[in-house]
Amino acid sequence: MHVAELDAILRTLTPHQLKLVQALYDSDGQWLTRSQMARAIGKKRLTPYDIDCLKMLTEHAIIQTSRRPTTAPGSEFAYIYHMPDAMAELIAYWDELREQELTERRRRPVNLVNE
Repeated sequence: MHVAELDAILRTLTPHQLKLVQALYDSDGQWLTRSQMARAIGKKRLTPYDIDCLKMLTEHAIIQTSRRPTTAPGSEFAYIYHMPDAMAELIAYWDELREQELTERRRRPVNLVNE
């Protein structure tokens, strides 16, 4: 993915979706279960909306989703989520470009009143 494509995707995300991206970025490459994801965004558990958001982020190749076996009652597997290092590096580069753009837009300070 190119930074322009990532920019187009990130600009369409809601603040909540960006919160999910941030949580996975901050996980430093670790795979997170749904309960770990929920804690990372300040919740007790993920809602169906959260899970739909994670699916959408996977479809956009921002994160990866996998399953692993579990011994939890009622399920044979657990979903886990991960942000690959290459995507984390691209997001960091995108953030630098965005910050540079914001800095260039700011007016430089002037002193109109000499005291």
